[in-house]
Amino acid sequence: MVHIRKVEIFGFKSFGYKNTIVNFEPGLVAISGANGSGKSNILDAISFALGENSPKIMRVDKLRSLLHDVDNARHGAKIARVSCHFDNSDRKIPVDSNMVTITREMDEAGENIYYLNQKKVLRNHILDLLEVANCGIHKLNTVQQGTITRIAEFNAEERRRIIEDIVGLVYFDEKKTEALKQLDEADRRLEIALARMDEIKKRIDELEEERNNQLRYDYMDRELKRLYAIQASNKLRDMEENKLSKEKNLHAIQSESKKLDEQRNQLRDEIKKLEDEKQKFMEEVNAYNQAKASIDSELATAMHQSEAANSKLATNTRRISNIESRLPEIQTELTSLHEKRFILDSQISELKNSIALVNESKKNTNVQLASTDSEINQVLREQSQISTNKLKVDEKVRNLSSSLNDARLSISKLEQERADIQNKIEQNSSKITSFAQEKERLIGLEQKLRQVRAGHETVINDLKSRLAGLGDKRAKVEKDIEETSIILEKASKAATQYEAKIKVVKEVMHEDYSIAKLKEDSKRLGIRGLVYELLSWDKQYERPILATGSDWLKALVVNDFATLLGISEFAQQKKLPKIRIIPMDAVSDSKISVQKEQGIHGPLSDFVKCEANLEPLKNFIFGNIVLVDSKEKAYEISKKGYKAVTVDGQFYEVDANAVVVDINSKVSNLTKIILLSTSVDGLVESLELLKRFIQNKKNHLKKIEKVARSLENRYSSSETGLANVDLSLTDVKSKSKTIVISQEQLSSRISQLCRRVEHILVDLAKAESYVASLEERISLTKENYAEEGQERVANVLTTLNEKKVTLLGVQSSVSTEFRELTTRLTELSNEENSLKASMKLFSQEQSSLSHEKHDLEVESRALAKEKENLDSMLIPLREKEQQLISTSGTSVSTLKEYDSKLKNLSESERTLTKEVNGIERQADSILRDIKDLTENEERIRKTLESYGYSSLLESFDVDSLLVELESDKKKLSGSLNTKAPETYLEISSGYRSMSTRKNELEAERNSIVKFIEEIDKDKRQTFLESYDKVDKDIREIFNKMTGGNAWLEIQNEDDIFSSGISYLVQFPNKPKRESTSISGGEKTLAAITFLLALQKLKPSPFYLLDEVDAHLDALNTERLSKILEDRASGSQMIMVSLKDAVVQKATLIYGVFPKNGVSHVVSHKISNIAQVAN
Repeated sequence: MVHIRKVEIFGFKSFGYKNTIVNFEPGLVAISGANGSGKSNILDAISFALGENSPKIMRVDKLRSLLHDVDNARHGAKIARVSCHFDNSDRKIPVDSNMVTITREMDEAGENIYYLNQKKVLRNHILDLLEVANCGIHKLNTVQQGTITRIAEFNAEERRRIIEDIVGLVYFDEKKTEALKQLDEADRRLEIALARMDEIKKRIDELEEERNNQLRYDYMDRELKRLYAIQASNKLRDMEENKLSKEKNLHAIQSESKKLDEQRNQLRDEIKKLEDEKQKFMEEVNAYNQAKASIDSELATAMHQSEAANSKLATNTRRISNIESRLPEIQTELTSLHEKRFILDSQISELKNSIALVNESKKNTNVQLASTDSEINQVLREQSQISTNKLKVDEKVRNLSSSLNDARLSISKLEQERADIQNKIEQNSSKITSFAQEKERLIGLEQKLRQVRAGHETVINDLKSRLAGLGDKRAKVEKDIEETSIILEKASKAATQYEAKIKVVKEVMHEDYSIAKLKEDSKRLGIRGLVYELLSWDKQYERPILATGSDWLKALVVNDFATLLGISEFAQQKKLPKIRIIPMDAVSDSKISVQKEQGIHGPLSDFVKCEANLEPLKNFIFGNIVLVDSKEKAYEISKKGYKAVTVDGQFYEVDANAVVVDINSKVSNLTKIILLSTSVDGLVESLELLKRFIQNKKNHLKKIEKVARSLENRYSSSETGLANVDLSLTDVKSKSKTIVISQEQLSSRISQLCRRVEHILVDLAKAESYVASLEERISLTKENYAEEGQERVANVLTTLNEKKVTLLGVQSSVSTEFRELTTRLTELSNEENSLKASMKLFSQEQSSLSHEKHDLEVESRALAKEKENLDSMLIPLREKEQQLISTSGTSVSTLKEYDSKLKNLSESERTLTKEVNGIERQADSILRDIKDLTENEERIRKTLESYGYSSLLESFDVDSLLVELESDKKKLSGSLNTKAPETYLEISSGYRSMSTRKNELEAERNSIVKFIEEIDKDKRQTFLESYDKVDKDIREIFNKMTGGNAWLEIQNEDDIFSSGISYLVQFPNKPKRESTSISGGEKTLAAITFLLALQKLKPSPFYLLDEVDAHLDALNTERLSKILEDRASGSQMIMVSLKDAVVQKATLIYGVFPKNGVSHVVSHKISNIAQVAN
């Protein structure tokens, strides 16, 4: 079942900028709190999340007023966000997920964003999904404050409309509207078809007259054709006679032509002989032709080479063009590289100037050092001048002083390095200390996390075991319930069947009831049994026995009359209805004696079986009745004074005074059923105990399920907590490992630095010892060789040495600057070299292309020269060709002789040919005449065939008849419509098809009308079914709530959709009234009843009810709470209420209270365990 599992609220109305989570469950959930605490805002938040956009429904003036505006501590943009989580296990919401989360966010500008399972979607998509599950907005599942009042004031029209809206009658209206459109179109099509049929009918009348004229014209045409055929037959006879005479002339001319043709053939043979001789002469001329062919081959080769040279020249020209287009590009690149190089050169120049200045400074320092050294040397020279004997000592002091200065400079450098290393050691030590502190903190955190993890594991294991135990208990209880329910169902069916039978028997007080009561104590009363129990018979005699003995078959059989009296007294004491008793000692053992004949079997007692001591009983009942075959025989026997019965069960009294007909009667045996009544009563009591047992088990199962759900929630929370702890532990371990690695690296670095400090200290000690040694040696030397000027010289030397040390420091800084400038210069030089390399590549390419261009130009010139040579070769070859042609001219005279002879013979042959041709032309002329006659004859015959005649017709003069008919035909042809017959047939056929189409259109229109009637019928049926359901629910709910009556009435049943629905209410001990004419509290009761009935018409998975019980008194609130509790068993009801009766029925209670302008939520379950939701 779809229901709301959880709602998360952030920054919405009275809920502050802290995520408030409200968990729900199926059933009745109550929300309560003081006025103004914000309890209704929870329902508003759900409506907001589901897409509600009406400020009025959410009780604000505009949507931006939904933003929380009390918490001034909020920094940044304000937003309102509500997430509604649905349980979708049954997939009623068409999303393939067990949990569906709908989230809506709104910012300060009023812009809204919707999310479905964390994916951004449109509002309409959300509304469509909720509509499918019947839980969307604008449904009766959300009842806001004031809705009950509005429903109470509904008029009759509004009541009808709300039922129509719920059952969706607008669907039928839309279908009807569409059908009416189709009906209108069908009517228009039918009107058009009828109009066209009228026009076509007029056209058919016109065409009928035109068709008649055309038929008359066709008859005249056929008659003219017959006359023309007779005329043609006359012409054909004349042609046949003319053709016969011309064929005779043709035979005479053909014989003369044959003779001339033989003479011509002889001349042709002579001509052929001369032509053969001429052919031999022509073969000799062919030798000259072969020489000419050789020259032609040389000419072709030369021309081919010339063409190849031309092609190569064209290729070279194109390549030179490409090179000429590429060279400017290379030049552009070179220009750009030149510019870059110029910039680099300027920078290098500046650096060189700077280096020059540094060099100048360095030179100055060197000069000053040299000056100082020269001064020192001068002082030393002065000292040497003072005492030439002290030259060696002065030299020694000078060397010692120089060494001393170098040693002091080394000490200064070592001390500076030691200070730097000491600073680094201190920094790394502080880092190690901070890492150690962080590591201790992480170790403590890891211990705590391990403790928390152990706690979670313990709780999870405990919950698993408890859930497993609960699962076993639930399975056992469910099995007990199932087995007991099966037993209960079967026993209930059996008990119900027997109870009904026993009740019927007791109510009619049948004699079987007396028999049953007496048979309960048959031994004490002396009852031997019933007659039908003591006697037996064959199946074929059952009908006559039942027809005659029906009054005695259920009689009690006793031994004597005294027993009969005792039973009679007992029956009177028990007030038993009716009873028959036969005492055996008072029964006579006699039976009638009849003569057996055709159709008579004998006394009926002969066909009844019993024990020997019961023979009197058998004869008493059946001994005076005769068994016969037919009713005629029975009637005859009865007239003789006997009772008679037929085999098929027709019983005749004596003299046929009465007739009993037994068709299919049976001996009713209700005694056993009545005897079972005591057992059935006990069974019914046991069934009641079983029902209570099942109910107790179900209650126990519900408790187990509630505990299981609580444990599952705790289990889920513990698993989530355990996962979070595992993640935290992993993070802590990772951080600890990183810290350990960093500590090791720092410790290693400190050890290296300490070793370096030790080396420096050793070097310092050595240097200081060396300095002390030098100073001591200098002092000793000075003391040993001191004279009058030595002290002054020593002071001067000290001053100069100090100056030198200062200059050396300056020199060191200048050298550093010089190195930096030199490095920068090197970088720029490298860049310059790179530019030079690029320029070199481009230059090489430029050079290569230039060379290639030059080579191509040279090659082109060579090819041009070669072409000129070839052209010069072609000239002599052509001259040779002309010479051969001239040498072949001597054969012309010989050929002329042959030609003259051939000419003479040919002229003779042509003369004969002319004669032959003349004769042939005469023959051809005759043949053409014959052919023309034949063709005319054929044409006339075809004309005859076209007129419909295959042989010649009779011969007579038809000219006058032709003139008259042609005149009449000409007069008629002016008003003819040659296509009138065909058009008449087509339009007539079309008229018939249009008539069929008209019938189809009428059928279509009738089907649409029928469809509209069916829509109206379905709409009415759907509405009436919904109306009956709502009316029935109103009656039941109102009766449960008040004990009174309420019902609906349609004001005009003939036109239910134009009339309204009256809502009549009758409270106990009050007259019936219209719902709008009762008091305020009564109106509220009636409106709630109407609302609950409407909700049941189309149930929703969940309902949101906002103080619907506000105007009810305590008694009616209690009744309403019972109805809501019953309704909540199949759905989820979330209700805001201030009434204790409603809150007590809820399975989950939420209390809302304000604190510092912000709403807080507290939950309360049946277990009385409270927890703050936020």
